[in-house]
Amino acid sequence: MHAFVTSVQLMNAADELLPLTAGGRPALPADTPEAQQAEVQAMLLKATARHIAPYALEWEGLKQNRLGSYLQRRKSLAGGSWEAAYRPALQPLGGLLRRVLSADPQNLFLPAQSTAEQFLAARAAAQVVQSAPSTISQQLQQAQHSGQQVLPAEQLEALLHHLAVMGAPDALGCRELQQKAFPQGRRSVAAAVVDSCERLLVLEPHSPQALITAGSGFCHIATSSSNPAQLRPLLRRGMDCLMAAVRAAVAVRSPYWKVVAGSQTLVFAGLSLVTVSTSDMAVLIAAAEEAPAAVKRLKGVLPHSWVASLRADADAATAALPAARLRRQGSSGTAANQMAISMAAAAQQAAQEGCACSGCGQRAIGLRRCARCKHAACEFGWEVLG
Repeated sequence: MHAFVTSVQLMNAADELLPLTAGGRPALPADTPEAQQAEVQAMLLKATARHIAPYALEWEGLKQNRLGSYLQRRKSLAGGSWEAAYRPALQPLGGLLRRVLSADPQNLFLPAQSTAEQFLAARAAAQVVQSAPSTISQQLQQAQHSGQQVLPAEQLEALLHHLAVMGAPDALGCRELQQKAFPQGRRSVAAAVVDSCERLLVLEPHSPQALITAGSGFCHIATSSSNPAQLRPLLRRGMDCLMAAVRAAVAVRSPYWKVVAGSQTLVFAGLSLVTVSTSDMAVLIAAAEEAPAAVKRLKGVLPHSWVASLRADADAATAALPAARLRRQGSSGTAANQMAISMAAAAQQAAQEGCACSGCGQRAIGLRRCARCKHAACEFGWEVLG
């Protein structure tokens, strides 16, 4: 609840910086230092909100999309070169924050980009922060909006690695990405994803969200690898991160992250050959059994898009429960292994169906279904609520 309220406050503050005319166009002149500063401040507020919020942001100014209007104008004036879009005093932060927005698959401010462009934008921006932390920190302080706390450089870099790892499953099979930046092929993409996971753990070692992102990233790489020698160590690393995320969620009393972490861990436990201790399995089973009730409690205090995604995680955990119970009982043999695999596959399908549009079939977050016809629709990444 705190994350949602804070993210709304940050985005409302961003809206206040960017007034629109009666016709919905940017009211501030494009070429003044004050207008450029306002745009950078608004992007920074958005990035801060994105770091706090686990999923797509919702706030009162969404329909106006003020930041999107300003950024589209900036892009046209800059001739497509974001490095030249802002005055030198606002660089490299201005171009860096634009990359944060474009690397976010849930971004509502810029046209949707391909998996390759999102992944490369996130990685490139993270490297900029890592290579010049003092410069970025100084510019972040200068761009801080009155009364609003914004991200320090370390958390900004963590956000970028988080966005990069989020796209890992798609990035691994993206030929465009390999042709653009990884001529050595899929193995190089996997190494880049692993690097982002490791860096994320260095930057935010105790964050449930960071542990979930890194753990899932390790497990995705491992389960899609054809190299048996690489499979087990990376899976073990991923499962350890996910179990640490469950414990971290319990420690901070976050039912939200407990559901997400428990679901992810159960799904990968069913897919993998990594041993899960009896005590850990008991914790995961308890989390999965509690998940539906947790979703019901949170439904009244969180936005629909967050609850919809959380419900998909809870459904995935429920689907994985039979295999988890078999493992806890010490069942062995082909039948138990086959059941574990089938339950994990069912869990993944449940998670995918929970975020799929019944109209176009594409995955999306927070689609609402019509109570009469049960149809949900989306177009070009924008949600149409039925």
